[in-house]
Amino acid sequence: MPADVAASLAIAGVVAMSATLVSPTPAGLAPGFLVLMVLLAAGRWPLRGGLRLAWRLKWFLLSLLVFFGWFSPEAGATGWERAMPSLQGLGDAGLRIVALLLVVFWVAWLTSAFDREAQIQGLSRWLILLRPLGIRGDVFARRLFLALDLFAAQLAEYRAFRQRVSGSRWGRLKAGREFLIERLDHSLSGDAAPPGEGSGLSSGPPHGQTAGVLWQVTLLWLAVLAAIWLRATLPAAGA
Repeated sequence: MPADVAASLAIAGVVAMSATLVSPTPAGLAPGFLVLMVLLAAGRWPLRGGLRLAWRLKWFLLSLLVFFGWFSPEAGATGWERAMPSLQGLGDAGLRIVALLLVVFWVAWLTSAFDREAQIQGLSRWLILLRPLGIRGDVFARRLFLALDLFAAQLAEYRAFRQRVSGSRWGRLKAGREFLIERLDHSLSGDAAPPGEGSGLSSGPPHGQTAGVLWQVTLLWLAVLAAIWLRATLPAAGA
């Protein structure tokens, strides 16, 4: 099987796995994490890369915890009750955080299992369906992955920029935002040069090599189908 075909199936599987973000349940999340454990044991899941991506979302995950814990309808309305989080809200936040981490971990696998060219061609296979709307899927996919690579490669440059900026905290945050927007705009417009080796987002095997990947894609889809089946049958069994 060509690498781009396998990548297109993997991308579709990760997108299908992201459906766990909609009303997640422990049963629906379990197959995805179980398969990730199998890939980790086989040395096919990038532990360091996955944890790094999850750490970058720490503030967003914390905001979910605060929003669901303190601002859910079940939270207390007055007095000390208002200062305490809702247990049901914390439970809902925990499920959504776990579901988001599941998708992040599968994205980490996708970017390590396939090289950038295979990812571009795999995404283009799906975006070609939008050609009647005047959207060139191959150009969009190539610029998207180039922008992501450039964005990751400029992390050190952004940190150095933040250290050089002086003034109030709000002013430094605003300057950092303008810096990132400008760099991302250049990346999407194609004005920036491709990043050097080691950007870390598309560090998969050499282009065209699918040996050892097909069984991983198969396990991914088995996890997706198992999650769908569990979500469909467990409520009926509970009734």
